[in-house]
Amino acid sequence: MTDITPFTDPPTDIVSEQSTELAIILLIVVGLIWISIVTLYIVKAFYIRFVTTPAISLLYGVFAGLIIKLVGVSVLEPKATTIGTCDNVTYNFSTETLPYYLTTEFNNGSTVLRRVYAYTDTLINNETAIVVINKLSEALQFDPEIFFYILLPPIIFFAGYDLKKKHFFRNIGSILMFAFIGTTISAFVVAAVMWLYCQTGMEAGLKEEFIFFECLLFGALISATDPVTVLAIFAELNVDVDLYALIFGESVMNDAVAIVLFDSVLAYAPYKNATFSAVGFLSCVGEFFLTFIGSFLIGTFTGLLTSMITKLTRLCDFPTMETSLFFLMSYASFLLSEAAGFTGIVGILFCAITQAHYTSRNLSKESRTRVFELFETLNFLAENFVFSYIGLFLFTYDGHIWRPGFIVCSFLAIGIARLVNVFPLAGLLNVGLRQKIPCKFQLMMWWAGLRGAIAFALAAEYSEGEPRRIILTTTLVIVLATVLVNGSTTTTVLELLRIRVGITEDTETDHIINELAQKNVGDEDLHALQEQSGLGEIGWRFLKADYNYLVPLFTIEGQTTQKAFPWCGALGRWLTSDRHADAQESETDDVSILDDNYQNFGRDTEAIIPAEHRRSQSDGIPRGRGSIQNTAAAPEAISMDNPFSK
Repeated sequence: MTDITPFTDPPTDIVSEQSTELAIILLIVVGLIWISIVTLYIVKAFYIRFVTTPAISLLYGVFAGLIIKLVGVSVLEPKATTIGTCDNVTYNFSTETLPYYLTTEFNNGSTVLRRVYAYTDTLINNETAIVVINKLSEALQFDPEIFFYILLPPIIFFAGYDLKKKHFFRNIGSILMFAFIGTTISAFVVAAVMWLYCQTGMEAGLKEEFIFFECLLFGALISATDPVTVLAIFAELNVDVDLYALIFGESVMNDAVAIVLFDSVLAYAPYKNATFSAVGFLSCVGEFFLTFIGSFLIGTFTGLLTSMITKLTRLCDFPTMETSLFFLMSYASFLLSEAAGFTGIVGILFCAITQAHYTSRNLSKESRTRVFELFETLNFLAENFVFSYIGLFLFTYDGHIWRPGFIVCSFLAIGIARLVNVFPLAGLLNVGLRQKIPCKFQLMMWWAGLRGAIAFALAAEYSEGEPRRIILTTTLVIVLATVLVNGSTTTTVLELLRIRVGITEDTETDHIINELAQKNVGDEDLHALQEQSGLGEIGWRFLKADYNYLVPLFTIEGQTTQKAFPWCGALGRWLTSDRHADAQESETDDVSILDDNYQNFGRDTEAIIPAEHRRSQSDGIPRGRGSIQNTAAAPEAISMDNPFSK
């Protein structure tokens, strides 16, 4: 091995080269997003519904990746003097299988410069190593850290913030059943099918490489559904609101559950070579519940803290600072959950739901508009960025291991898992539900089980070794196929199943509720109101407690904190802000118990953002994952006594 002369400063040409590569990468992705937006505008202008935003971004990414692969700059570089170790430079050269990986790390105590090269060809002897590098292709590798810490948070936050609470909570039991039990069933069914296939020995090497642990990891990550394409079409066509709530609610919760489940399976790694370990299994179960509950508490606490800050201060007089605080506190919920060893996805999801329900009531009119449009834009750009990068990855990544049989069996496995997930659970739920889940809804839910960015990012983050690279390649193919095929055929499937479209809201229910709101509501009316809300006894009791205690405590709406908690004395008076007291005295509250935030319980967009600032449905631009466009006029304010005091 040739000795290497140590150096104390990083070569300036390497630093300059890295800056150039970063600029090229960003320029390529920005260009792809720009072209996607232009194409989307043309598609919407001509009402082409089978072409969706993720599909456009994916296809442009694939096309750009192919061009980079074919014409990317390849160079021959002698590496005889760059394989080894010296005082401040470490070189690790992996030659197990193609592609070969060269990791270089420069460290002089104050500066660390680390680079990883993937080589597709090499010639090594005692003195010389010659490698072929496609520099641009190597620079465009997908970085899971950027995805999880930069791109995913605004997507998840907007899904929770734009949540249609009326229909979400009306179907909360079904949503939780599909998200928790259904995702777990799906993971184990996929793992079992893939393990059985590997044990057949139909493809060489799989029987030895794929132990059940690896199959279970694959099952956990591939169970993360991402029906963003389907939901965008649903929003545009105004599909039946209960079907929308089921698919959207399951997908939002499913993402969080799949990530926590994946991390829990990783916790079993020390026991993976044993036949079965009760200690390892209990460790996984404990990890799952601890992670989910911990993240939930951190996210909810951050949202409530933000609502208290906006309630007790006059930040509403400074919309820029108010919007900035809202943004930073929301992102902090993600970082706090990650720093505490939990998962930021669950944290920021529940922070968003809390912010929408409480904090948004305290914001000034201008800040509500800014916050909504800020996260709507970030969500749109992040989704386009992610799907463009996934498309690029198909040709720019040199570590693909193609196993056709494994890929085909994976499609079969996720189809069976989705079948076992949706239909038995729906049948079980229909036994106790007043509002049944019809068979055509179940078929649509099965078809809408697309795989997307989270499954791909989890596979990319843990891609060391041949089995993991097989999983990564398979996951990429599944994402491409489901987004392009399932997403593009959504309109056709809706027509075949004869599912209702063109439904904006439950107008009859809204009319009855508004009629009740103008009366002195008695016990019989309250009972009728509960029936119309679709909530069970537990949900109805929580709604009453929320209005009587939580809303006065965390917002400037409803009765004052002092009236809600008369036994708190001075503390109750301190927690009643001047804005809250003034609103009560003038009796000009904008929201009451029976308007959009409660018994209407579904016009959440109007509650968050004023009607004059919202785009109309006719613009045709999807609102992102989980959004329903609502063009109904904001209901008039209703002044009445508290009906829940009875």
